[in-house]
Order: sequence, then structure tokens, then C-alpha cells
Amino acid sequence: MKKTIGKPENWQDFETLCKKLWGEIWSIQNKIKKNGRQGQAQAGVDIYGIPKGENNYWGIQCKGKDDYSNAKLLEKEILKEIENAKKFKPELAVFIIATTSNKDAKIEQFIREIDAIHRENGLFEVIVFCWEDIVDLLEDNYNTLQWYLNGISQKGKFDFTVLFNNLEEQIIIKPTFEKEITKYQLIEKTDLDIIQNSLKQISFTSELLNQNMLFPFHSNKINKSWCKFDLVMLNNGNAVIEDWRFIVRFKKGIRKLDVGSPLFQKLSLTTYTDDENKTITYRPQNNKPLIQKDNNYFEVDFLPDHNSNNIIAEWEILARDFNLKGSFEILLEPKFKEIIKYKETNKVKELKEDIIRISDYVVDKK
Repeated sequence: MKKTIGKPENWQDFETLCKKLWGEIWSIQNKIKKNGRQGQAQAGVDIYGIPKGENNYWGIQCKGKDDYSNAKLLEKEILKEIENAKKFKPELAVFIIATTSNKDAKIEQFIREIDAIHRENGLFEVIVFCWEDIVDLLEDNYNTLQWYLNGISQKGKFDFTVLFNNLEEQIIIKPTFEKEITKYQLIEKTDLDIIQNSLKQISFTSELLNQNMLFPFHSNKINKSWCKFDLVMLNNGNAVIEDWRFIVRFKKGIRKLDVGSPLFQKLSLTTYTDDENKTITYRPQNNKPLIQKDNNYFEVDFLPDHNSNNIIAEWEILARDFNLKGSFEILLEPKFKEIIKYKETNKVKELKEDIIRISDYVVDKK
């Protein structure tokens, strides 16, 4: 979790985050306040309040560092802020320095030594919270964490979205199938006529089966039921996604994935298709990172299930400092090429309801 919580984009957002976070920690969400307005003297305190169960004011100084000023928290700066905080009225019981700087053992020791001196002299306590400490507090305070992840803009916030074709959020695929309808007819025939007709039907069925078994390798046939779409992987966060791969697992609606030739699979630098498990794994060529607002895509070629009205898939992105799972659905609206056949019988008891068989739409090459 810690790796996916980025720092706020600017110091104003950081100050707002601190107010929200310590308001929840102190259980005084409606009583914690920012001190004055920008440009006014603040006596070293940006945020103040009396925590629940306490009797005196606690103050927070928010120091946006690294990403905002290309600087780190300095000892002389700490001393200056502490001296300023002594001017805050009423006097503080605790003075917190909250910073976006990463943890620094030297600075933390410096703060502890000052805090010890203050305790000996009856002055306010001094505590420092670096960014890693703030992340720990966020993880312990769910309401602020959710507000931060879903509301305030963050520098370094990861996000990822799966789209289709021309960056569409939803698509409908319309495969073409063959619908063979067998109708039974009652007629008067001699036994010989029935036998001859049955032999013809057997011959026709055998020929049809042979064609279907040979396809798609039969050189004279084309299966028009194959479909395709582009699966687009979009980085819509504020951080670069590095050392990443993307996996999509089709759970429903796909009967066969096109894996191409074995040689193509070995030579492919980006995608590996596993038809048996209905899975496609994508790795960017040369391990290229996915920068903010950019996208990559690959084509999915497949045979849809004859009786499904949708495709359901689960996806996962695995990257350095960032993992995310999701799912998507694609609607199927098949079109049918109808073939009507008649089966004749001179026996009433052999009459049946129409038999419908859905199969791939296979045509001769032109």
C-alpha cells in the first residue's frame, strides 16, 4: 500500500491533507483550523486544534519539501520554526513538524534532542512526521485515506484504465454465425424413396462435417465468425508505470483465441497468447515504461461462443511500485446467415419440432 500513495502535488494540497488527517486523528474534524490566510504571520503554526481528551492547543507546521522546493528539511530551519511557534498564543502543548521529505535519521535525532530539552524546561513537545510516517497514519485513518486517494490531486498517484479500439469505454461486437434450421415434412413416399433420400442426407452431412473438421486449415475455406478488437492500456495517473506487464484472462464468451504460428509466438516481443487457458500476457517492447496519459494496445483475435451474449474478462497489471486488478465486459450481438433444410418422412410419429443448430459461418474462398 505505501508504495502506491504518492505525495501531494503542491504545498497547498499538503496543508489540506494535514488538516484532514490530524482532524481525524484528534477526533475534532469540525474544530481543527488553518491558522490565518496566506501571507499573514502565523507564529510557526499552519494548523491548530485541541485534540479530544486534551486541554491545550497542539500546532502543526507543514513543510512541503523535495518535490516542491528541491530541498530537504534543515536543522536551522527547524530551529527557526520552533522559535516562531513559541510566539503562538495560547501556548502550545505539542508542536508537530509535518514534512513531505523522506525519513532522515539525522534530522529525527536532532528533533528528539530538542524535544528532550523542551521537556526539561517545561516547553512544548516537538515531533516530526516525515512522508513515510504520514503514509502510516493514512493507512490507520481510513476516511482520510479514501478522501486523499479519490479526491485530492497527487503527484505520483498511479492509475490505469482498460479501453477498446479508439479509446472507447464500451464496445459491441457483432459476430456472424450460421443458423441451420431443419424442418420436418410429412409426405407420402415409397420405402425406396425414403432410403435414397436418407443416403443423400448422410452423404451431405458427411461432406459438411469434413469441411468443418478441415477448417481453418483447409485452403479453400474461410471462417467468417472470427472477430477482433483492440485492447488499449491507458496510464491515466500522474506517475510513470515502469517494469510492467499486463495479463487478461477471458472467463466467458470466447471459444478460441488466435495464437498464430508457433514461430510467431516465439518471435513476438510483446504478446503471448495461451488459448488453453484463454489468457494473453503483454510485455512492452524493450521494457518501455508507460508514461502519463500515454497508452499501448494489442489486437485480440477470437472465435466467440455460439450461445453467449457477452464476453467477461479479468485483467491485472503488475509493475514496479504498482499493482492493480480489474474486469471488463463486451457485449455480443450475433448476426445469422440462415439455412433452411427439410427432412421428409411418411410417418407421423417421426415428425419433430424444428431443429436449430448454430455454427461458424464458413464460406469458400473467392
